[in-house]
Amino acid sequence: MAKRKKKYPIVYNANPEAWMTTFADLVSLMLTFFILLVSMSTLDKTGLTDISTYFQKAVSVLNAGKRTELNIIPPMEMRRMISPRELMLAMRQNSHVVLKNSTLSHKVKTVIIKDRLYLRISDAILFDEGSAQLKPGHVQALQRLAKMLATVPGRISINGHSDNRQMSDDSDYPDPWSLTLARAASVLHILENEGVSPRRLSLVGYGPSRPVSTDATPFGRERNRRVEIVVYK
Repeated sequence: MAKRKKKYPIVYNANPEAWMTTFADLVSLMLTFFILLVSMSTLDKTGLTDISTYFQKAVSVLNAGKRTELNIIPPMEMRRMISPRELMLAMRQNSHVVLKNSTLSHKVKTVIIKDRLYLRISDAILFDEGSAQLKPGHVQALQRLAKMLATVPGRISINGHSDNRQMSDDSDYPDPWSLTLARAASVLHILENEGVSPRRLSLVGYGPSRPVSTDATPFGRERNRRVEIVVYK
């Protein structure tokens, strides 16, 4: 029978200077942290000016807080400075500004799809049921929006949409296609009268052919009945 090896206690000699390694790492991290704080708190005036200038070019809203009026980037300058999507983002921001405190404030849904800006307005906001005549209370707000669109580059399509319900017997329009076309024309005339070049404008009445929601519910049908101002390059 083999003898078991005698176990001897293993003794570790403590290193009295080992704590200095951990302490040095801690000091280095703290030093890096404080350097970062100092660099963030000493941003010079030139840096702030550059940020302010970039912000103005990106969203084109206010002039560094010195004015309360809209400062829209000139069309040719916008073409040189930014991509099509950035252009649509800037125009979306401009539309929010010009419609602020108007009758259409928070009533125009803005969507960017494939570098196209869609300004969607429910038909119930602009028109009475079955009518293509604009409600007088919203004409001034549309004129403000039209003046902004007259200053920006790109083509503009006015699209009318409806749900899948049939027209009533006493309607002035035989079908939804005719009604949506007439409603789009009413909006187009506002843009044209406010300086948007006719060469940039087009008109489409889609009727119920391009829904954005279901026609099975009242909410879905309300979403489908709309007029869209589409801006694209």
